[in-house]
Amino acid sequence: MQSEALLEERLEIVIHLKNKYMSEISTHTTIHRQIKFFVKWIAPESETRQKIYDQGDELMNRVKTRAEADGLTVIEIVYSGSFNKESGLRRFMLGHSVVEGQDVDIAFILKDTDKDGNKLGCVIEKFKGYVKASYPDTKEIGTTKSSATIYFVSTKLRYDLVPLFETSRANIQLLKRTNGDERTTSVIKHANFIKDRKEASDKIDGVVRFNECLRLLKWWKYEQQEHSGVFGNEDDDEKVPSFLLDLLCASAYDNRSVDKTYATTLAKWFGFLANVVRNRKDVLFGASILDVSTSGALWKVIDPVDNTNNVVAKWDNSKINELAQWLENARDEMSRAIRYDEEGDETACMDSLVKLFGNAFKNNSK
Repeated sequence: MQSEALLEERLEIVIHLKNKYMSEISTHTTIHRQIKFFVKWIAPESETRQKIYDQGDELMNRVKTRAEADGLTVIEIVYSGSFNKESGLRRFMLGHSVVEGQDVDIAFILKDTDKDGNKLGCVIEKFKGYVKASYPDTKEIGTTKSSATIYFVSTKLRYDLVPLFETSRANIQLLKRTNGDERTTSVIKHANFIKDRKEASDKIDGVVRFNECLRLLKWWKYEQQEHSGVFGNEDDDEKVPSFLLDLLCASAYDNRSVDKTYATTLAKWFGFLANVVRNRKDVLFGASILDVSTSGALWKVIDPVDNTNNVVAKWDNSKINELAQWLENARDEMSRAIRYDEEGDETACMDSLVKLFGNAFKNNSK
């Protein structure tokens, strides 16, 4: 008579083989194939990358020359943001507004004093002037709170030039914004925060990658904002920051990893994040809260580079509840889409996916 231990071992083997078989079959389902095509489509066109380097390198050199002639010391210039993290989106019309597409962030790391030893304040307006002087015939030049901007009509590319000041801490910079705010940051550490997870997911069996899931949630955000009464896609509307999505997706990956299919991965991520946001659970990455714990914020999502920076410090109930509702709806809709796919109801499955990602999904998933 076989021992209980042997029977349990054989049962575990049967269950493992069944799960392995089902997982392999699931990668050939319609829903997985459609999302896989769609995530390739929402990424910026591959030929754009070299175009960005060619134009960006020229922009860097022109602005650096003018900044140094004006008495600034440029220590280093690096590409940053979604371009560097490989998580950007293509530009696309969405209803009456637009998916902004991939802006190319270029960080200019500066010495915090000029050539005469004078301490520098915010220099964003100075950088706007350098850009204007470098491209006198270009009208699409402006500023944000953190950068000088230029849009090239010929290539349909926008560059954000972000001046940052060197600090005494290695790889940590100080951002001085036009509204008077100052914030510590790190171009390299923020980029590696995303790239490390991408590289880790690259080593997991299957085609699902962390940065591609992040792309999908960024697109999903635009679609939800298009129909929201709290957030929106127009220039003056409140928006869910891309940096917040970076951190939420990192937390979802750290806690739920990726499966072999996009559908099951997103279902798990939406479910995990719905619970986090609805219950206002702290999102931390190995840091202590320090002084933000007494700030009176309703929810805490802490910058992994600066644990005094709560990314949602100023969010009120309406914003938190709106994001929680989006995530709960997404969790339920993705689960329905998976069920419809299993039942062979392609029309109902597509309807659910369009609710998540908009009409663009219907036209760009085959």
